[in-house]
Amino acid sequence: MDKIRQFGEWLKAFWGSLQRWQKLSLVGASALVLCSLVLLVVWAGRPAYEPLFSGLEVEDQASIVAYLKEQKIPFRNDPAANAILLPREKVYETRLALAQQGLPKGGVVGFELFDQPKMGMSDFQQKVAYSRALEGELARTIGQIEAVKFARVNIVIPEQRLFLEQQQPSTASVLVRLKEGQEIGQEQVKGIVHLVARSVEGLNPEDVTVVDTAGKVLSDLIQDDSLIYMSGSDGRAVSSVQRELERQQEQELERKVRLMLEKVFGPGKAVVRVRVDLDFDKKSTSRKEFIPGPNGKGVVRSQQNTEESYVGPGMPPGGAPGTTTNIPGYVVNTGTGGNVEYNRTDTVTNFDITTQESQQVATPGAIRRLSASVLVDGTLNAQQTQSLKDSVAAAIGFNQLRGDQLVIQGMKFDTTLADQLLAQMEAEQRQKVILALVGAALLLLIMGAGIFLWIRRRRLAALRRLMPKEEGDQVPSLKDLLEHPELMTSQGELAILEEQLRVYATNNPEEVANLIKNWLAEDL
Repeated sequence: MDKIRQFGEWLKAFWGSLQRWQKLSLVGASALVLCSLVLLVVWAGRPAYEPLFSGLEVEDQASIVAYLKEQKIPFRNDPAANAILLPREKVYETRLALAQQGLPKGGVVGFELFDQPKMGMSDFQQKVAYSRALEGELARTIGQIEAVKFARVNIVIPEQRLFLEQQQPSTASVLVRLKEGQEIGQEQVKGIVHLVARSVEGLNPEDVTVVDTAGKVLSDLIQDDSLIYMSGSDGRAVSSVQRELERQQEQELERKVRLMLEKVFGPGKAVVRVRVDLDFDKKSTSRKEFIPGPNGKGVVRSQQNTEESYVGPGMPPGGAPGTTTNIPGYVVNTGTGGNVEYNRTDTVTNFDITTQESQQVATPGAIRRLSASVLVDGTLNAQQTQSLKDSVAAAIGFNQLRGDQLVIQGMKFDTTLADQLLAQMEAEQRQKVILALVGAALLLLIMGAGIFLWIRRRRLAALRRLMPKEEGDQVPSLKDLLEHPELMTSQGELAILEEQLRVYATNNPEEVANLIKNWLAEDL
């Protein structure tokens, strides 16, 4: 009890020693801490809600809410995320219970449509039910793709015809909604097309159309293999491979020339534009040459020798035209009365002509034509222009024989807008620096004033403690004045001197009386 009483007395004395602003600050801080503790306790006592399912369709939300109301499970709806929130301790248990009920269905129905057979269905109704189930299963499968938020599939399966030429092909369309900030690529579109085509009998990939909610036909982008896909400000942009290769070649040449010129004229003092026309035609050239041998002839392939000889009466073969010379074995006596001798030799030689064949295949991608334009900030004379033209031509591989063009001009660049922007940026920067310095100066001034007042207050409090407390009008002694000169300012010099004289007269009345007598004698 004594300790409690002592603590109460100490607390009372401490409270009495505080100033008004200190008391108010202490009361405000205590109230703020108390309110924070109360709010923390209230918030900690409330049950924590977690999402049961998010991104639900309206049909699934209605079914799940009906089940929760039937089971009397507390829940909350989050319209922003289309989610249903449940207390943390009941989330997993409720998910398992809803899974047994087949919820959520994702807004579509799959092959669970046939879990409960219906009697009396016609053939048409069965086909429609099968199409609905197949569409729902495909939509669920496509929805598992990372970039796809929602998918809907429509399938058209024509009736079977007796003749193949009358049979119409199956078709399908897919509508996808992408997640926020997500993009779908070419390979993903191909995957969707082939997934649907392989899931429907008689459906070809080219008969599948994929469209997103923005109205872009994604399936058309994969029909041509010469198309590539790039990210752009509008989501997706399409460019041909050939133009993309030309653009890369142009950028590379522009970069090389610009870096070279900036080393001489400085940054921003040269503008380079290059146009490259690439040859993507695949060319094959065949050449066949006939080369004679060393003797001017080819190589002997075959040779035929014919020899004829004749001795006897008559005319030799090869005489005048007629029966006597054209019918073999028919000899007519001409009556010359003498024998004829005939000899003949023929040689036929066949030569093989020496040939040389060559085939050359040109790979696509060679530069067909190149055009470059260079602008330099300043004035160039003829010699400088020619020197610069030679340097740039060597850097870009200029070839005049194939029709390349290179134009170099020097002119003064208009830098008015750039100078204005630079001056504006410098002014804003100076303004920011001035504001920062002024703010820092004010902060330092406030801190210095606060420190000065705090030190002064502490010194005054210390001086008050040093002052005698027996009488309210007493002043410090000479010793105190010597140790603390600031007491002269706080108490007043005249008051201190009067008080010191009074104390001295009280302690030494005789000396004071003699001093007064001397003053009076001098006045008389």
